[in-house]
Amino acid sequence: MEGESRRRSAVAYAAQKPWILNNTVEENITFGNPFNKQRYKAVIEACSLQPDIDILPQGDQTQIGERGINLSGGQRQRISVARSLYQRTNVVFLDDPFSALDVHLSDHLMQEGILKLLQEEKRTVVLVTHKLQYLPHADWIIAMKDGTIQREGTLKDIQNSDPELFELWKTLMNRQDQELEKETVAGSKTALERKNLRRAMYSREALLKTLQEAEDEEDVTESDDEDNLSSVLRQRAKMPWRACGKYLSSAGCLLLPLLIFSQLFKHTVMVAIDYWLAKWTSDAIQVKIEAEKRNCSLIQDCRFNHSNYTIVFSILCCLGIVLCLVTSIAVEWTGLKVTKELHKSLLNKVILAPMRFFETTPLGNILNRFSADTNIIDQHIPATLECLIRSTLLCVSALAVISYVTPVFLIALVPLAVAYYFIQKYFRVASRDLQQLDDSTQLPLLSHFSETVEGLTTIRALR
Repeated sequence: MEGESRRRSAVAYAAQKPWILNNTVEENITFGNPFNKQRYKAVIEACSLQPDIDILPQGDQTQIGERGINLSGGQRQRISVARSLYQRTNVVFLDDPFSALDVHLSDHLMQEGILKLLQEEKRTVVLVTHKLQYLPHADWIIAMKDGTIQREGTLKDIQNSDPELFELWKTLMNRQDQELEKETVAGSKTALERKNLRRAMYSREALLKTLQEAEDEEDVTESDDEDNLSSVLRQRAKMPWRACGKYLSSAGCLLLPLLIFSQLFKHTVMVAIDYWLAKWTSDAIQVKIEAEKRNCSLIQDCRFNHSNYTIVFSILCCLGIVLCLVTSIAVEWTGLKVTKELHKSLLNKVILAPMRFFETTPLGNILNRFSADTNIIDQHIPATLECLIRSTLLCVSALAVISYVTPVFLIALVPLAVAYYFIQKYFRVASRDLQQLDDSTQLPLLSHFSETVEGLTTIRALR
């Protein structure tokens, strides 16, 4: 048998929209490959990243966050290109790497990165660009228009086959060369990007200092290793009263009173049922005792009439069933309406948010709000709220009955209330921390999922 087997080698790919890992600058460039100091420095120099790295508070060990928080488009683009240059692949695809760079940086990347670093390693480069001044460096040119190939070949071949197209290219190349000269005289926008990055670093350090001082006032001890950009994104799970008010107000003026009064009436009927059973039993026993004293049987003169008690008990049971049904409907209806209102408000806030919000907020956080948090609001809070109201009414009614029957119980109620206060205070802190821990375990998974989906093209190219 004869056959042929081919295996595609890995390809380094830098997309037009740069994909940045939620990791350090170094990890974004090495991308899981062994760290080679000499090669790493050569790539940094070729992409002119060293001045930008020097601005970062922890250098190339700075967590730049999802989508490159605090980095400009040009800085993210150069990190993406540096990742492709660092890979030891035979083929490198660069999809318009100069789109977010000024003319000066584009020329530096072309000369030092592509023509020097990649050419010395004899690597094939597929470059997609609108910078026509780099056409003389190409071994093979493919000109595309409206998704189809217009011309292909060497620059000399295209000059001979289509002189008009070549003259148009030549005019555009001269114009771009003039832009390079003007920008060299006027100054590059890269300096402005680095100035903005430095200002953002100072603002973030000031915010970090403010948060640290606030945490010190709350006697919260933090490790010095957390003194980086990730600690700014960390939020403590808190439950302000206005959040409870927002939840209850979202139910509306009809459902909230219906929920409260249905619970109140239901519990009143339940207490009435217990009271009526106790009265029924007590009266029956009392009649039996009196019958024994009179030496007569219940069937004769001292017969006890159960019919009235049965009728009242049946009415109370039917009323209790109806109120249980009304309460269940009110709870589910309230939960559904609140969920719809809060989800609508959340969606409107996200849609109307400025671009800065999406640039500085990891996508995993947004997904966590729309998935895990919405699920808690939809599934858990209505049942918990119903249980809270029922338990509160049960405790209040039990305390009232016990205090009425046994007034001495009021003396023991005070220390019990104090003990209960400290127990519930301890429980709330532990419960809040456990909820925060649960969120912290879900958030990395969502962030990793969204990050992987966004960079799937780059990952598949390097497999």
